Amino acid sequence: MAFNEAERRELEGRTGRRKIALADAMRAEIALLATAGRTNPVIAARLGITQVTVAMWRQRFAANDLTVLPTSSASVGASSGMRRSPKW
Repeated sequence: MAFNEAERRELEGRTGRRKIALADAMRAEIALLATAGRTNPVIAARLGITQVTVAMWRQRFAANDLTVLPTSSASVGASSGMRRSPKW
């Protein structure tokens, strides 16, 4: 999985925002750690989530890039257009 510089900046920005949904920040962190070469077990342990959740988001990012994340202007709690919510 690889992101261009603009996508990487967007992900890094999402991880530090106070007014962003916690789940969105977690997804951004998964993407950043994955592109840094971390394995699913390492990412899961670091973030306190399951390896299944990490694998699911890695697959979504690989298939859709950042389009699986809500736009940065979306308000907290706004629908991201996903079919189902992750269990975290």
